[in-house]
Amino acid sequence: MSRILIGLAAAFTIASMTTAYAATAEMSKDQAAQLCNKLDTQFTQLKPFKEGLPYWQKASSAYKTGAQDCDNGKPVVGAQNLQAAVSDLYVKPDTL
Repeated sequence: MSRILIGLAAAFTIASMTTAYAATAEMSKDQAAQLCNKLDTQFTQLKPFKEGLPYWQKASSAYKTGAQDCDNGKPVVGAQNLQAAVSDLYVKPDTL
């Protein structure tokens, strides 16, 4: 039993040490562009299940703004808005 607990603790420690990028000013444009793509896919996959719910309008607005920013050469700001859009759907946004 203690071996299992030690193994789980080690796995948790390793998992917590990996870097999960949230959209921040420290991201490179390439990283932010990758995150834009990942969040765009996530939002698109959630859309059929979330569209029409009370919080949909706010999320949809943030998504449109974020997608425009990503397409117009502002991927960091765009990724931040896309993260907000996914969060507004009560889902944890994907990270890199």
